[in-house]
Amino acid sequence: MTPTSARLIEQAKSEILSASSATAALRPDLVTSWQRSKEALGSPDRIRDVPQVGVDLLDRHLLEMFQAPLARVSDELDGTGLGLLLADSEGRILQRWTHDRAAADHLDRLGTVRGAVLSEETVGTNGVGTVAATGRSVQITGNEHFAEFYRSAVCTGSPVRHPLTGRLLAVITLSTHITERPELLRPLTHSIATQLGQHVMDAERPAARSMLAAFLAASRVQQGPVVALGPDGLLMQNQRASRLSTADMALVQRLCAEESRGGRVNVELSSGYADVQVTRLQDGAGSVAVVNVGERPVTHGGFGPLRPALAGRSTEWLAVAQTVARHREARTPLLIAGEPGTGKTSLALGLPHRPGAARAATVVDAAERHVLGARRWLQRLSERLAAGAPVVVKGIQTLEPGSLSGMVSLIDSTPSRGAVLLTLSAADRAEAGSFATRVGYPTTWVPSLRERSGDVGPLWRALADHAASSAHLEPTRDALSALEAHAWPGNIVELRNVIEQLALSGRRGAIGAADLPMSVRGARAMTMIERAELEAIQRALQEAGGNRSRAAEILGLSRATVYRKMKTYRLTA
Repeated sequence: MTPTSARLIEQAKSEILSASSATAALRPDLVTSWQRSKEALGSPDRIRDVPQVGVDLLDRHLLEMFQAPLARVSDELDGTGLGLLLADSEGRILQRWTHDRAAADHLDRLGTVRGAVLSEETVGTNGVGTVAATGRSVQITGNEHFAEFYRSAVCTGSPVRHPLTGRLLAVITLSTHITERPELLRPLTHSIATQLGQHVMDAERPAARSMLAAFLAASRVQQGPVVALGPDGLLMQNQRASRLSTADMALVQRLCAEESRGGRVNVELSSGYADVQVTRLQDGAGSVAVVNVGERPVTHGGFGPLRPALAGRSTEWLAVAQTVARHREARTPLLIAGEPGTGKTSLALGLPHRPGAARAATVVDAAERHVLGARRWLQRLSERLAAGAPVVVKGIQTLEPGSLSGMVSLIDSTPSRGAVLLTLSAADRAEAGSFATRVGYPTTWVPSLRERSGDVGPLWRALADHAASSAHLEPTRDALSALEAHAWPGNIVELRNVIEQLALSGRRGAIGAADLPMSVRGARAMTMIERAELEAIQRALQEAGGNRSRAAEILGLSRATVYRKMKTYRLTA
């Protein structure tokens, strides 16, 4: 907004509020909102702060209905400076999502916190209350706001309606500082609102209603995260589940998706060990999982069902697998080295035991030494070794010389121990060889994913089956070619993240090359805002028959901006 246009808006606003005739250049909906605000509040300078209501008065069920899809949207807005707001039909803020410190500070300065009431009757024209009052999408910029303290903000909001009745359920709003105003935010908020409407539609089906009822019942009585997975991948999560990382959420969803899974399961999350109680619902209505963080694992529980099945047919991979199997059979220590994310721990855990073996491997993370201290960590390792089950010591590159020496001494001196498999992350074979001389055990090198590109297909199928078996994600020939050509600097972990993001976005069936992240296709992945911009420009160009000037008018942007965006996204008229 230029200084001149800001002065014109301010002048027109003053004329309207003083009962004079308004300038015809202003949007009629903005003028009408100012008039409603004046009738309710009088002068803008009378608004000193934002009123709030207690959290107990907020619609908790509405928040829990939309928590999962909005958490995914929030993740995609990381780094944009945007704050994401969910309000009820009366303009009360049910929740806000921010990943950026600047965005959080911006919302704090405006008093936009949980429980804030942003209806037009309380703070005048704004990107939440005006949507609630009109039921239409709006963008309010700078001094278009009625209240003076909103001058530094731009807020873009859209209504969320019930897909069958049309009733206004909620308002979704993006807020940012006016100097950081992204263009084309209206199509983005409209897209988010449409996604939420579809989420409601999915929840309206009979089986989904059963799942929703069970989810809400669990959320009322449980103190920890609650996650529910219903028909066709419908996902619900309570507010406490937002504390789980993306990888943790994917693991909990996999547990819910497994048809045979039920009862109590001990898992290792990014924050530590947790107890997950999975309840299978009747008539195919899905599953509800309750996560109790901090529970200790049972050392003789099976790790295999919680991890992707090992997959691979390359000569290098099979040679490593055979080496590990021999050492497990002989109960001799082995150092499994490789780049980060190559599957070292899964390789150590996932091979079949000898017939009649009663216990599965247990993992001792070397990084815990920095939390527990060397003495307690070594004591824990000693207990695991003495139990006689196979032990995997993960990430020994983090151990300092004293702990490393103590570990070797325990392994060598413990009678009747099981196999011991040590994993080491190293940049190359030379670094791994140098470290191996310090422990004195045989070493095997796990090839990187780029060195065994022929295994990408089998790995995809195994990982996709665990991430979302009902989605039947399968790459097309073009997609598989792109996957095999990618360098995979993050190895199997990066491939797993690609698949999990596709599953979480609701993709099903065949995955084409265009569905893959642009980073995998050889270009930078677009942000959510960029995707919304691209789609809006494409629609406008289609509506305008390829006329760029007309498309600019439809979008409300200058021709120069549209030309620049088309060049950025490599669009042609």
